[in-house]
Amino acid sequence: MIYLRVVSPPDVTGALLPMLRSEPGVMNLTMLPGVVSHPDGDAVQFDVLQGAANGIIGLLRDLRLDERGSIVLENVDTAISTDADRAAARRGRYQQFTPVWAEVEARIALEGTFPPSWFALLIIAGLIGSVGILTNSQILIVGAMVVGPEYGAILSLAFGATVVISPGYGTVPPCS
Repeated sequence: MIYLRVVSPPDVTGALLPMLRSEPGVMNLTMLPGVVSHPDGDAVQFDVLQGAANGIIGLLRDLRLDERGSIVLENVDTAISTDADRAAARRGRYQQFTPVWAEVEARIALEGTFPPSWFALLIIAGLIGSVGILTNSQILIVGAMVVGPEYGAILSLAFGATVVISPGYGTVPPCS
């Protein structure tokens, strides 16, 4: 489950609330009118199921709340709710593990530059893996996987391929 905290301009809140109420993946919807300053607006807070988060964030972006207000999402470690359990069961097990592309996009933008040590570890892992292939040594192959820092790069590559194949999933952060 994901907790979303949204600052909505008052002129948008009227359209936002009915949309959120109609979404089966949205729970615990709370609206506090006029309590937010800088940017000024209404506080809208709610929980959303993991598998429904991409669609909900897309709706929020369609209303330009990322430009006129703000959208903050936090992962919920524990949620004790029979309603949430029922809603998650209706959506299917595979949707519980759907990546939230806005979170992946933010992580890529935050961790978009790599220090020289990252490249050194990647080269060392490549060398260890090459020796493991040439000597048919499974231990060296596993050792290369342990040394290699490339998991973040693989995730970034997968995100980039998803954006190219399905542009509706998100936007690619600008390169610096």
